[in-house]
Amino acid sequence: MAKFKIRKGVSRKKGLLAEKLSKLLKRRGKKRVEEIIKGIIKREPITILPLKPTYTIIETYYVYEPFAKVNIVSIPEKGGMLGYYVEEFTLSMDEQEILEKLVDILTEELEPAESIEDLKSYVAREVIRLANKYRSVFNLTGSRRAKILYYVERNLLGYGPIDPLMKDPNIEDISCDGAAKPIYVWHKKYESLPTNIIFNTADHLNDFIMRLAHMAGKHVSIAFPILDAMLPEKHRLTATFGTEVSPRGPTFTIRKFREKPLSPTELIRSGVINELFAAYIWYMVEKRRTFMIAGGTGAGKTTLLNAFSLFIRPGMKIVTVEDTPELNLPHENWVQLSTRVSYALIGQTSSEITLYDLIKVSLRYRPDYIIVGEVRGEEAFVLFQAMATGHGGLSTIHAETLDYAIKRLTSPPMNIPPTYMKLMNIFMHIKRVVKPKTPTRLKVERKVTIAQEVVDYNDFRTVMRWDPVKDAHEVYFDNSILLRELAEQSNTTVDDVLEDIHERAIFLKWLIARNIFDVWEVARYIFKYSFDPSNMYRMALEDLKSLGVDVEALIKI
Repeated sequence: MAKFKIRKGVSRKKGLLAEKLSKLLKRRGKKRVEEIIKGIIKREPITILPLKPTYTIIETYYVYEPFAKVNIVSIPEKGGMLGYYVEEFTLSMDEQEILEKLVDILTEELEPAESIEDLKSYVAREVIRLANKYRSVFNLTGSRRAKILYYVERNLLGYGPIDPLMKDPNIEDISCDGAAKPIYVWHKKYESLPTNIIFNTADHLNDFIMRLAHMAGKHVSIAFPILDAMLPEKHRLTATFGTEVSPRGPTFTIRKFREKPLSPTELIRSGVINELFAAYIWYMVEKRRTFMIAGGTGAGKTTLLNAFSLFIRPGMKIVTVEDTPELNLPHENWVQLSTRVSYALIGQTSSEITLYDLIKVSLRYRPDYIIVGEVRGEEAFVLFQAMATGHGGLSTIHAETLDYAIKRLTSPPMNIPPTYMKLMNIFMHIKRVVKPKTPTRLKVERKVTIAQEVVDYNDFRTVMRWDPVKDAHEVYFDNSILLRELAEQSNTTVDDVLEDIHERAIFLKWLIARNIFDVWEVARYIFKYSFDPSNMYRMALEDLKSLGVDVEALIKI
């Protein structure tokens, strides 16, 4: 009986504890809800520079029609420098008052959600419900209601003052160098542009960085002032808090994640590569040959790596290893690994997980291919060891030339022995090239400028080079050592291997002729070709001829 009473007492204590925890969570949930509600009507501590009559508008487009649009303008006082000027619908005094009244009602009527994991979405739904409920009381016409709900969505579910930048598919990077300075963006068409959005003070910018950190589920503070995280939509966030490591004040950069990566056919259409070189890489990837892409910042290394990864046969085991997940593959048999930053106090053990750790772990998955987003440290040695045991290896490295790439690989902290260099079968270089667009404007394009096969540490054979005068990629398959090796291994001839590559090039030509550029659709056709190359090639060739497309140039090379 005593034993039963003890258990009953424990049960009661557990019940009381659970009740207290429930009340505490509700109080915390209510407090958090109130904070979120205040954020809807909080005046933004930013300055929006106006569009002056002296500016020349180069291009205008909506990023959230009809509420937010972008003007690309020429700024005379900056010597004709281009700028990125955001225009948003603003709330009138009446509309601001209505929003504040809705918030007052919301504060009274809203009960904490059962789950406090996604309070912002919950509050946003409640605002919409109340706006519909009191539509006649507040005279909420269609346009007025839409404007109010736009700001609720923008400030709660979006990114506040930079939400239009985040919604613009033309923007690749968003960078803030400090308070009282314009935010800069990297535009696909116009490159680096100053915006008309300025954070007024360092304190306001610190608050915004903390908000971004919370969205990413990370912590940033004076004690841990460096933030490297991934936002909910997989955008890459890097920030510094306060003045601990950035004396001129807090900063942040957002590298936007492309939901749909560029396909090989899209890269061919835009002139980054041509059909024959793409077909050559396709053949090499299928045969588990390894390659590394070198290039500078923003050259398109990861984009090219992702596109070439589509050539991996379906069913092959793939493990990708990255600092921040950027690669996006259509393969089912794919394991995605990413590093973890750890904050440890003095005397505590760090739980940080590095690229080196992940590549070692990846080998236990028995992968057919290991893809490393970028090598820059001791993890490079493990990758080369994996390639020595027969794993396919694809990676990128930050280097302005192939010579610098080799020097980086053979120097600390990578320390790849020169004798290991030939384990990386192909090196290629991608860079941004500037071409005249108009007498006063320049056009920036990305080009794979050279590809070389590695015979030995000091022996490289050029198999493709971009000719800037002709603006054309020229292949030199006669120089290829790999084609001869693969022909011998397959008990066939080099001519047969070249014919295989030409057929793949014609198939890629057909995809382009049929306007098949969507990455998932392109992947589907590439997978089909992998299973039935003969029939898919014949179908593509006959269709190209019926369209009047000249395929003789591809066949004769």
